[in-house]
Amino acid sequence: MQTHEVRLEPSGICLQVREDQAIVEAALEQGIAIHHGCGNGSCGDCKGTILAGDGEQLPFMPLLLTPEERASNKAILCKLQPRTAMRIAATVDESPAYWQGRVSGLHLLGETVMELRVDCDRPYPYRAGQYARLAVPGAPSLWRSYSMASAPREDHRLHFHIRKVPGGKFSEWLFDQAQIGEEIMLSAAQGEFTRQENDRPLLCIAAGTGLAPIEAILEDHFRRGERRPIALYFGVRQQRDLYHLEFLEDLASKHPELRLSVSCSDPALSEWSGPRRLLPAVAAAGPWPGHEAYLCGSPGMIEAAIDLLLSHGMPHEQIHFDSFSPSA
Repeated sequence: MQTHEVRLEPSGICLQVREDQAIVEAALEQGIAIHHGCGNGSCGDCKGTILAGDGEQLPFMPLLLTPEERASNKAILCKLQPRTAMRIAATVDESPAYWQGRVSGLHLLGETVMELRVDCDRPYPYRAGQYARLAVPGAPSLWRSYSMASAPREDHRLHFHIRKVPGGKFSEWLFDQAQIGEEIMLSAAQGEFTRQENDRPLLCIAAGTGLAPIEAILEDHFRRGERRPIALYFGVRQQRDLYHLEFLEDLASKHPELRLSVSCSDPALSEWSGPRRLLPAVAAAGPWPGHEAYLCGSPGMIEAAIDLLLSHGMPHEQIHFDSFSPSA
């Protein structure tokens, strides 16, 4: 397999990258702390600029690059493979920041969802909606990304909602082996999926454990004393993935400006009185052009939701999203 030299600017670091390798993958393999997030083209944290040379940009989540950014040679580096020698403007972190945490709570929220509470050894700065990378206990070279499900708090405690994934290294450890007091390592907070400072009503769409950063954003929103209308749509495919329903209903009862809709498409749930499908429920209550939208869930759901909102006349800049794919 042919390799090409890729020079990262302004650091001057040079990488040898195979044509079947993405820039981020090669950098991490060679011990370079290139700034990145999900690693699968869903978050945009690894955005860089092609200064010289040619590469193949593999598919990534829509809206990560605006038409203007594409025209100015911006690229998603975890999905960019070289075809010639290249020069790329990219952020290289001086040294990765790590926190030592301790498992302080394990709460089964539903059949397939566990709430993990972690107490950090020192203040952990983050904004509601961001995520952390957690090292898999017993396999320190493996990291998994999970969104914080609570807004920042003084006790340095982080809450995560983690779904059990068959074959998932972290989730199987969490469900089958984790113990209170066990140590766990965390990276610095990442991501730009955070609440925008404006006066628009909020439209929140969450699928599965995509509810976690939405809950953090809403907690932060209410702490600030905001009274803007909020429409929260939460959906799952299977009954076993439903969780936090009592919590959400209690939240809606305390905040009259919050309108809650929960959907479940599981055909086995014959007595379900709510909507069956998430996005049709959103569409039926639209249009939404005057809202600020926050979307979190699988890439397929995010893409469909973006298409829906654009068709309702919502501008690109009012759509914010965080998509995830389970690692197994």
